[in-house]
Amino acid sequence: MWPVLADTVSRIESLPELFCGVLLLGSLSRGEGDAISDVDLVAVTQPNRWPEAWGARQQLSSGALASFDRDERRPGVAGHNWLTPDLVKVELLITAPGGMRLRGSAVVLLGEDDLCDAFEQLAPLSRQEVDEYAAQLRATNAISDIERVYGDLIALLRKEVRPSEASQVEDASDE
Repeated sequence: MWPVLADTVSRIESLPELFCGVLLLGSLSRGEGDAISDVDLVAVTQPNRWPEAWGARQQLSSGALASFDRDERRPGVAGHNWLTPDLVKVELLITAPGGMRLRGSAVVLLGEDDLCDAFEQLAPLSRQEVDEYAAQLRATNAISDIERVYGDLIALLRKEVRPSEASQVEDASDE
């Protein structure tokens, strides 16, 4: 997933007239990412350039197997997600400065060190809140069939991979 992260940030960086920064969110920002983690990013637009930045979103996901857009029903913020040929999911919110609230940790990957200060910062969502939000998206058909199946695959892998990883750690500590 690291090459995907680096490539996406590089693509955003190549459009300085549209974007002033990139924030890393989610498990990777907390240092908890694993082989099946997705890449959660926020691309912060230059002031008053959100429409043009949103229009350029396909450049950011060039070469993707599939891409999906989600209207966040707020002006100046929307989601553009995609699956890479390596089956890494990138979830990219494109927002104007201050156009959304940040929940939990965020790491500035591109832009000024104080980039996060442009956003209201809230406590992270609980696992239950995340699961409820995901269920709501599914119930309202707000996600594509590909995203739905990908989510199911990741959930199955987490059930299968995590227990075996845990037992390997236990086995190693027994030695």
